[in-house]
Amino acid sequence: MAFEGGRLSASSGGLARRRLVCHGTVQGVGFRPTVHNVACALGLTGWVLNGPEGARLEVQGPGETVGRFAAELRRALPPLARLEALEESPVPLVRGERGFRVLPSSPGPRTRALVPPDAALCPDCRTDLETAGNRRRRYPFTTCTACGPRFSMVRAWPYDRERTSMACFPLCPRCRAEYEDPSDRRFHAEPVCCPTCGPSLWLAKPGGEALARGEAALEGAREALARGRIVAVKGLGGFQLACRADSEAAVSELRRRKGRGRKPFAVMVPDLSAARLLARLAPQEEALMASYPAPILLAPRRLPSPLAKEVAPGLAEVGLLLPTTPLHVELFRTGAYTSLVMTSGNLSEEPICCGNREALARLCGLADLFLLHDRDVVRRVDDSVARTGPFGPMVLRRSRGWVPEPVPLSFASPEPVLALGGHLRATACLAVRDEAFLSQHVGDQETDAARAFLREAAAGLEDFLQVSARAIAVDLHPDYPSAWYGEELARARGGRLFRLQHHLAHAAAVLAEHARFPEAGGRAAALVLDGTGWGTDGTAWGCEWLLLDGGAAWSRAAHMEAVPLVGGEAAVREPWRLLVAALASCGEEALLADLPVASLVGTRRLFDVARLAGGAWPMASGAGRLFEAAGALLGLAETNTWEGEAAVRLEGAAAAAPPCGPWPEARLIEGPKGPLLPFSALLVLAARRLASGSSPESVALGLHKTFALLAVEQGLRVIPVDARTVALGGGCLANRILAGELAVLLSRAGLEPLLPRAVPPGDGGLALGQAALAAAALRAGEEWAERLP
Repeated sequence: MAFEGGRLSASSGGLARRRLVCHGTVQGVGFRPTVHNVACALGLTGWVLNGPEGARLEVQGPGETVGRFAAELRRALPPLARLEALEESPVPLVRGERGFRVLPSSPGPRTRALVPPDAALCPDCRTDLETAGNRRRRYPFTTCTACGPRFSMVRAWPYDRERTSMACFPLCPRCRAEYEDPSDRRFHAEPVCCPTCGPSLWLAKPGGEALARGEAALEGAREALARGRIVAVKGLGGFQLACRADSEAAVSELRRRKGRGRKPFAVMVPDLSAARLLARLAPQEEALMASYPAPILLAPRRLPSPLAKEVAPGLAEVGLLLPTTPLHVELFRTGAYTSLVMTSGNLSEEPICCGNREALARLCGLADLFLLHDRDVVRRVDDSVARTGPFGPMVLRRSRGWVPEPVPLSFASPEPVLALGGHLRATACLAVRDEAFLSQHVGDQETDAARAFLREAAAGLEDFLQVSARAIAVDLHPDYPSAWYGEELARARGGRLFRLQHHLAHAAAVLAEHARFPEAGGRAAALVLDGTGWGTDGTAWGCEWLLLDGGAAWSRAAHMEAVPLVGGEAAVREPWRLLVAALASCGEEALLADLPVASLVGTRRLFDVARLAGGAWPMASGAGRLFEAAGALLGLAETNTWEGEAAVRLEGAAAAAPPCGPWPEARLIEGPKGPLLPFSALLVLAARRLASGSSPESVALGLHKTFALLAVEQGLRVIPVDARTVALGGGCLANRILAGELAVLLSRAGLEPLLPRAVPPGDGGLALGQAALAAAALRAGEEWAERLP
């Protein structure tokens, strides 16, 4: 045995040394302290550090003990850590090494590592808040390695305190001792602080004048909320507007100021006991609410309810969330109220405010008071939204708590791809090697501010991963601002632009999430049910059976009957127009007189529109349009004041119906190129049932079941035998009744349905599908992307 440079060139006395490179969410989540503690418990020496690729470590000791270190580490992972891959290799022994050390971060170009998501307040920190004598008792910025800000406060990489918005808060001696102690749960918790050295809180008037500081600021905010005032609160990823959720006057005033129409508000409650009084919660729903992402959970509301009617007017569900920060906990401290509306701090169609000055300027007409603090929100991140169904949880808006966790891909992209989503509920996505990184929720691209936020989110992804993508993926629609931005980037970088059909991207998103993207020679099918997307034939699609072949080629196998959008875009806002057009096309105008919608819009107006149904209107075949027209038919919503409102109300009615089956007389239409799903005929059947005395609830449920049965029958007639996997995507898949019916029927037919889970089924997941499709085309050597001058 010889010594070489301080290392032993061979094993000695049964000793061994191994190097481990850990990929995944392993930085800023207590991973290094866990490694330290496991190594020490096993009597091993070595070191661990954060590197560009994740976490890197070496352990040395008896060969058998070193051999089981990885398994022990996996069992001991902290709550927020995700160990996706572990590379092990033998290395030479080190002479005279003593103990196990945690080393400073290693610089270098990043290859995989990224900042972890923000995490809601953990139970241990909640205990610190409540414990008499604890120096962090009632301190609104209490945090540890298991909770608190991460993505929203980081300025640069690697993820160390000096590169976050906590850099301007030097640690006091007691916090420094915790931060440097590997056995402490606050070891290298970058946002760690206490009242002595951390951020401070103050209450301000709309003009910015401070009214109170510290605990007095909290008392002032609580008193204002108790009196029915509206308070802008600086949360984890930006500002929220809060008011009492049991005050009809306060909620109505917030709705008026915010310009929100009938769109529902989220409600924060202090704990699960309070949540159970407002909604019917299953164990899996409670677990989702209490998880570290702590999303807004959509759940069936209890009636009668102490909530103001204006919280979620006419809806069967309510969106609930638990306090995500100690500051939110403190707002409930006195018990003067047990529920607060907690909605995004913005005007409708604008991004959430993140800075104090920005909030004071943009929210001055919305909030009566501002609860501010001096820790900067570097990256604006809205609350996530989720719901559960018969097949598990589904993320409807992926933002705080999930972003920027990557979606693993089943193949590696030959080069980075930046995808920019669509027009509504926009996100960006950056595919690098075998991972795709979705940005936080950006929102509808209706305003200049929202479009600037999309640029901000896309640039943030590239900055974190230190790449500048030259392959850009956008929606096929020529008038989307996100597509214009993609063209600008592709032209500036001399890259390629992939214009991808909307519903194909929805299908690809589901396949990518499940790592089931078809390889060369493989096939997959997809049923995409959506509102509107630009089709390759210039019409609006939205109810599609698609076939994906090898990931790069695809075809439209079947779809729904197209109907005229009477009034153009007005038909999307006013779904009664589609109802009238459908009945008129079948010669069933007489049914209109017996429908509840007739009293809402006026019989003469309806018939005037019906006579125009044969005009030169745009044609559309969206499933979302069908369900919205059915909502109008049943008198649930004459107009959509927010996207899909009539369809959401229809689902709520169906959920309240007694069990029933599909309508036996419903049939597919035999079109010139194959079977078509009926649009007009289904609405006629629904109108006849309602006119004959059936309840709106039973008609709503029957329509869901009939549609699902016909859609599966259509699929069985058009998809080939070698495409047994069926991706179910599109915004309509947020409907738990529809998703459940389709999944059951497809399974009974011997097919494998794939439902969205961690990626939104609607346009919030569109960018993932675009990135996956462009990466697949690059891998296959396809040359159809545009090269812009």
